Amino acid sequence: MCAVPDVSDFEMVRGTRRALTLLGGKWSVEVIYLLASGTRRYSEVLYEVGEISKKTLTQTLRALERDGLISRRAYPEVPPRVEYSLTPLGWSMTGPLMALYEWSAEHLTDGGRARSGHREMLPRGQRRLRSVA
Repeated sequence: MCAVPDVSDFEMVRGTRRALTLLGGKWSVEVIYLLASGTRRYSEVLYEVGEISKKTLTQTLRALERDGLISRRAYPEVPPRVEYSLTPLGWSMTGPLMALYEWSAEHLTDGGRARSGHREMLPRGQRRLRSVA
């Protein structure tokens, strides 16, 4: 763990929250992972991301572009061609995302082992019941 000199806990929390806000959109992480493997056209992103509406994808791409994580390049052709790619700032986000993935692969295996262990430690009368839907 690297030490950050003269930074309060509050400043660290605030900085972390700002970074997480950049990824706050439901589909932001998917788009960043996809673009990490190369430049994509809008239709490719739509197809490869999965169950996302065109409106939601457009909003996600605009937000990531506004935040400087991706770049948009439009070509003056008929029909129009638009390509998206990661910016250097977007590339710098892939390291923390991979670290989060590695942490989840190590600690959240077996269907959330940490949560199930906590549930077993509760006194009998305080166990939470699963809702049956």
